[in-house]
Amino acid sequence: MILSLAIGLGMFVLTLCVQAVPTAFLIRIATSKHPRSLTRPSFWPNFVLFQMAAVLLALAHLVEIALWALLFYYLCGEFAEFEGAYYHSAVNFATLGYGDIVMSVRWRLLGPLEAMNGIVMFSLSTALMFALMMRLIERRLAARATEKG
Repeated sequence: MILSLAIGLGMFVLTLCVQAVPTAFLIRIATSKHPRSLTRPSFWPNFVLFQMAAVLLALAHLVEIALWALLFYYLCGEFAEFEGAYYHSAVNFATLGYGDIVMSVRWRLLGPLEAMNGIVMFSLSTALMFALMMRLIERRLAARATEKG
């Protein structure tokens, strides 16, 4: 049990590092004064920025799922092929919990740990998307106030 907890905590830290990359990038864009979507608040630049943020965060989650799958496949030896490990990881990370694939008793604690990790990562992404949306709304309101003068 201690080994599973230690490995799960290590994966938690590793996935936080993966999540930090798009998060830092998007925070830099959102706090910059120069991106077109922030200086000229109109629909299409805002739309593109918001879509870019969503895609970057989704890609980060797919990488995080892959890291857990690699753990299950290589280190734990729970799966014969990577595809099964990735599916199992995605189900855990997204907290679906189908239960159609169950890991051995030795490693089964990693499933709930990955689910906890997924909740935190999705929560961080949600918070970031909300903050970005609020920033875009603030810029649009400021632009309207300047126009009215």
